[in-house]
Amino acid sequence: MLKVLQRVLLVAGIVALIALVVEIGLSVAATTHGSTPKRVVHVIAGPYALKVSLYDDPANAGFTLPFAIAPQEPVNGHLSFNVSSIPGKDVQATPVRASIGADPNVPNGIQGDAEITVQGPWVLHIVINGVAGQGVVDVPITATAPPAIPGWLGWSIGAIPLLGLLVFLLLQPGRRRVESQVVGVQ
Repeated sequence: MLKVLQRVLLVAGIVALIALVVEIGLSVAATTHGSTPKRVVHVIAGPYALKVSLYDDPANAGFTLPFAIAPQEPVNGHLSFNVSSIPGKDVQATPVRASIGADPNVPNGIQGDAEITVQGPWVLHIVINGVAGQGVVDVPITATAPPAIPGWLGWSIGAIPLLGLLVFLLLQPGRRRVESQVVGVQ
């Protein structure tokens, strides 16, 4: 009986480890953008025509919004960007500067992640500087709450410690009998 229970606990531990690795993988995948954007917005920022690719639409509140910005036409010289996520009216949040880096596949293009902290209307505020001057544009974004965990799944996860405690307690009487038999043999 004890060997069977040990094997069951081993299998449960392996399943939990696999679930943890999958969850970590999904979390990493959620913060990196895929190969195709979910929404592409063409905007004019002063003298620059830009293509803004959003990789989540609508954005998930409490997570980063992966984006890419590329000039629609070739630009002579270097472009510099300053991108921020700014909450809309009646949204209780503070503006957050986005982390950006050069896009290796697009000349003068950038990739980045904008932090969207709460749900509601937001704008992706883009300031671009180049040889033709400065341009500013706002791209509207809607942030929604991430989907809630289903009730059955929440209760199942919450019951795991209780089930582990019950299995532990059930093993104790059998263990005492084995120990008393070993002591009696000596």
